[in-house]
Amino acid sequence: MRSFCKELAQRQGLTIDFIHGDLPPSLSNTISLTLFRILQESVHNALKHSEAREVKVELRRASNEVHLRITDSGIGFDPGSNSSRAGLGLVSMRERVRLIGGEMKIESKPMSGTSVYVRVPLSPAEQERGPENEAPDRKKVS
Repeated sequence: MRSFCKELAQRQGLTIDFIHGDLPPSLSNTISLTLFRILQESVHNALKHSEAREVKVELRRASNEVHLRITDSGIGFDPGSNSSRAGLGLVSMRERVRLIGGEMKIESKPMSGTSVYVRVPLSPAEQERGPENEAPDRKKVS
């Protein structure tokens, strides 16, 4: 995820603040891939639709879940509108998260940016591994 953020920021000339910490040493391939695809789609949406120049990505463990939050500084949109709910990208994101037992919420309003929140449960094995008890790692990539 960090590499993706760094490369995209350099290629597109935007700032991506990537923060992560307190994660299990490893996540299942399914969870990792799902979170990566959500990150990809969210950042691409921010670039394509919202005119955002700054994006903040937070990836953290909270108890027995992993939380991913992507927030942009763009023009926002009305998530309740029919055109917003029917977009293939958002539908695909929601379905990916649902298939692994997670939840996704989008908060946005015109002229106020957009935040995508994802909560995904950890498997019992991932929970047993426990967090690395490391300080959050914050990288601003631009």
